[in-house]
Amino acid sequence: MSDGRRQLNFTSEDDVIADVQRLRRGYTQAGAWSLPQMCVHLDKAVQFRMQPGPFAPETPEQTAKKSLVPGILASGKLPDGIKAPEPMIPPADCGDESIDSFLATLEKYRRFPGPTAPHRIFGMLAEPDARRLNLIHCAHHLSYLTPTN
Repeated sequence: MSDGRRQLNFTSEDDVIADVQRLRRGYTQAGAWSLPQMCVHLDKAVQFRMQPGPFAPETPEQTAKKSLVPGILASGKLPDGIKAPEPMIPPADCGDESIDSFLATLEKYRRFPGPTAPHRIFGMLAEPDARRLNLIHCAHHLSYLTPTN
C-alpha cells in the first residue's frame, strides 16, 4: 500500500493475537489511532459480535448492503468510507490495559460457538463469513501500524 500501511491477511484469531503482541514491542503509526486505541475499538466490535440472541430482524438497509459482503470476503478489504459509530470511537488516552483486554476478548472469541450477532451494516451473516469479516476488520485497523522490531 502506498499510504504507509501494511498488507495484512489474517486467517485466524491466533494471527491477530501474534500481530498485536509484535506491535506491542514497538511500531510506527500511519494513521490516527495508536495500538491501544485500535484495541479499544476492536475489543468493542468483537464483544458486540458475541452478544447473545435473540436478534432484531434485519433492516432493509442491512439487506441492501449484504451484497457487498462477497466482494469484501474475496478481496480481504473493507470498502472506504465506513465510519465508526460514536460509541466505538476510542478516547485519546487509552492505556496498555486495552491491549490486554482485546487479547483476552480474542481468546474468548476463538472459543465462541456462535451464533455471531448481526453486523451493524451487513446484518446476519453465515458464521464463517462473520468470522472472516471480523479478521478483515482487524487487519484493516492493524495495517496502519508497522512493527519496528
